[in-house]
Amino acid sequence: MISKVTKAVAIGALGIAAIGMTAPAASAGTSGKVNGCYSTWGKTGFSGLCTKVTRAGQFQLAAECDWESDYRSKWIWLSKGYNGRFDGDECTFKVLNSYVVYSGG
Repeated sequence: MISKVTKAVAIGALGIAAIGMTAPAASAGTSGKVNGCYSTWGKTGFSGLCTKVTRAGQFQLAAECDWESDYRSKWIWLSKGYNGRFDGDECTFKVLNSYVVYSGG
C-alpha cells in the first residue's frame, strides 16, 4: 500500500514538471523603419540598426521592458547613408517591444 505522503510527493513532482513545460516561448520582433533605421528584439536583448539612413538627424533607441523601467538611449547623430548598428542593450526579464525615435538636426 502506498502512503499518503508518497502520493503527495508524486503529485507535487508532477505539478512542478507541468509548470516547467508551460514556460512562455521567447518573443522576437522587428519595428517599422524610421528614416532607414529600425529595431529588432529577442527575449531580453534589443538593437537599433540602419540599412541606409535616408535623413540625417538624431536617433534614439527605445524599449519596453517587462517588470522594470523602460529603456531610452542617448540621442545619437547619424549621417545620411549610414549603415550599421547604432545602439543596443538588454532587459533583465523580457523585452515587450522596441522602436526607433527620430528628431531632425
